Amino acid sequence: MSPRFRLGLIGGGRMGRTHLRALTDSALVECVAVAEPFESSARELRSMGLAVFPTVEEMLAAGGLDGVIIAAPTDQHVELATKVIEAGVSVLCEKPFGISAEDARKAAALAAERGVALQIAYWRRFIPELVALRREIAAGKLGNIQHVVCSQWDEAPPAASFRNHSGGIYIDMGVHEINQVLWLLDQDVSDVTAVAGPATEDPDAANDVDSAQALISLSEGATAIVSLGRFYPGGDVVTAEVFGSMGHSRIEVVSPESGEAPQLEALRLQAESFARHAAGAPSEGTTALEAAEVLEIAQRLTDSARIAVLAG
Repeated sequence: MSPRFRLGLIGGGRMGRTHLRALTDSALVECVAVAEPFESSARELRSMGLAVFPTVEEMLAAGGLDGVIIAAPTDQHVELATKVIEAGVSVLCEKPFGISAEDARKAAALAAERGVALQIAYWRRFIPELVALRREIAAGKLGNIQHVVCSQWDEAPPAASFRNHSGGIYIDMGVHEINQVLWLLDQDVSDVTAVAGPATEDPDAANDVDSAQALISLSEGATAIVSLGRFYPGGDVVTAEVFGSMGHSRIEVVSPESGEAPQLEALRLQAESFARHAAGAPSEGTTALEAAEVLEIAQRLTDSARIAVLAG
């Protein structure tokens, strides 16, 4: 038996390859198989020593998996997770876990019924600086939290083929910041106001927008700004800033200077934590029920900004 936790990967595209790079140096977790229907991608994956299957069903039937990472398009998340759960295999699914909170909750109930782990891959929870900040907030070191600013600006927009299945900017990008705010502060959302920026510059994704901002009111009096955009020359940038009555903290989670290194490290830590959770340890990541709550808030922001949720 392999000493490492054996993962299958569904989806060998951009995010799937990112997971593969993140797991390269893990002593606890390894990816041993990929479900990838496109032969050009499949050939590249085979050259990396991976067993590649054209369908999820064939990968699961081959056996030998302790868990599965789902890195397929957003609108396929819940359907694929359901297949894996029904096969009795634990699931680490990319965020946002579909575009419907109701569907996310149904999958959570199925996982509980079948006794398998289901975790959603909000990797910010595994950034060491954010973990330390959350502990400082909980310990009262920053006093009463007044305001949080979370921003995510990508270097450039994704392809229209991705955008048209993503649910729109708040569900595609904003869920990361929403999840992060709820996790950092341990407060509930009481109200939201949102606005969208100019319409997209991509004529093939005319129902989407390239920037959006939100103001979120929280249950214990704090407020949060979420800033999203798709034009940051030089590379992606992610920041988190907290203002308290006794202190202030600003963290640059990802920047053009850091590149993808912080994300890769967080993805490795996340996969290793998931492996421990699948073996019976408490979850350190985002649950499917938490992801459903985040989706509901993202939908409220989408409605407030009067922008369409893309459906294909």
